[in-house]
Amino acid sequence: MEKTLAMEKTLVQESLVLVRTFTVVPKKVWRAWIKPDALRIWFGQSGAAGWKAELDVRVGGRYHLVMQHPRGSYYDVRGEYREVVPDRRLVFTWEQRGSDLAEGQALVSVELRPAAGGTELRFTLEPMFDPTSRAAWEGDFRRLERLLQPKD
Repeated sequence: MEKTLAMEKTLVQESLVLVRTFTVVPKKVWRAWIKPDALRIWFGQSGAAGWKAELDVRVGGRYHLVMQHPRGSYYDVRGEYREVVPDRRLVFTWEQRGSDLAEGQALVSVELRPAAGGTELRFTLEPMFDPTSRAAWEGDFRRLERLLQPKD
């Protein structure tokens, strides 16, 4: 029995949940998720010559990103939008292929809620098939915070 339980535990993949608060209204955070120029900045792709972003942000619409890993290789991320509620909720599949990264499929959920002085973002990635996901998304959200800071 113990052996069976141990095997089942190894088959279960962890989810990644990150919660962040930004000092802007939900509409501004939402735009950062649906505008290719904003994604390029906060996904850390400003210097990537091969960056590509095609977004059809609607239920059933598809997206395709070509991004550069910090080590220089390029990889593909693509998927389909499952839920699109402007300024509130975005759910899409995440299929990562290529380069030396872990390959796999996941579901990303982004929930935006008004919070005192800004917006709370709740991000969920299920399952977390790439062991570098936590560090990568935390870095992305630090860049997103810098992008959303009010300009004086």
